[in-house]
Amino acid sequence: MPMWMRNINDVKQSLNNTTSFAPGPSVAEPQYSAMVLGATGNVGGRIVQLLVKNPLCSKIVLVTRRKTDAFIDPKVSEVVINMDRLEQELSPHAQGINIALAAFGVGKGSAKMPEDDVRRIEVTYPQAFCRAAKAGGAQVCGVMTATGADPRSRMKYAKIIGEKEKAVESVGFDFLGLYRPAMILGNTNTPRALGYLMPLLHWAMPSRYHSIHKNDLARAMVAQSEQAFLAIAQGNVPKQPTVKILEYKEMKPFFVKGESDEP
Repeated sequence: MPMWMRNINDVKQSLNNTTSFAPGPSVAEPQYSAMVLGATGNVGGRIVQLLVKNPLCSKIVLVTRRKTDAFIDPKVSEVVINMDRLEQELSPHAQGINIALAAFGVGKGSAKMPEDDVRRIEVTYPQAFCRAAKAGGAQVCGVMTATGADPRSRMKYAKIIGEKEKAVESVGFDFLGLYRPAMILGNTNTPRALGYLMPLLHWAMPSRYHSIHKNDLARAMVAQSEQAFLAIAQGNVPKQPTVKILEYKEMKPFFVKGESDEP
C-alpha cells in the first residue's frame, strides 16, 4: 500500500464525532492539499500548525499580503498577493487545492474603520479567495465568521458578517462550513483574565454565546473540513451544495482535551 494512504479505521476520533459527512468503513484515505487565508492571525496560525502536523495534509498554500516566513516546513509555500487583485493573482497557485480555509477579517477593529473598508476586508477578499479556490478544484471550504451573523441585522458588523456568509455560500462548494465563534480566547486581542472568567459564565448563557479558545476553533475548522473531504473522496458527494453552520455546540465535539492550554 502506498505510504500516502492508510486505513479509515485509523482516523482520529475527533473526525468521527459529528455530521453526516463521516467517511464509511474500510476505505483507504487519500492525502489532500489546503490553502489558508489569514495564516498570520491567531486562529489562522493555529490552523497552519495543525495542518503541518497532519499526515493526511501533503501541501499547504498560505495566502498573505507580505512575505512572513512564519512557517518553515517542506509542505508550506507562501504566496504574496495584492489583495485588490486576489482572485486573479491567486488562481494559478490554487490549482489542485482540495480544501480552502479562511480565518480572515477585521474583528473588534471594525468599529474604528469606515464601513466600505470593513466590507472589503470581510466580504470582498474572502469571496475572491473562495472563487480562486473553487476554480482550482477545491470542493470543501471553511470560513470563520461570527455569532449573530445576519444580513438583515441592524447592527453594522453582524450585517456585514451575514453578507460575508452569503457571499462565500454563492461560490457553490460541495461542502461549506461557516464557523461562528463568539468571544475568542487565547488570542492577542482578548485579555488573559477573560480566559478564566468567561467559561465560568457559560452556564448562564445560550451555547452560541460561549467563549471559545482559538486552538479549539482552529481544530474544529480543520477536523470538520477534513471529514467532509474524506467523505467526498469516497464518493459521498452531496447532490446539492451543503452549507453547515457551526456554533459552539456544533464545534465542541471536535475539541481535543488539553489543546486550549497550548500557546
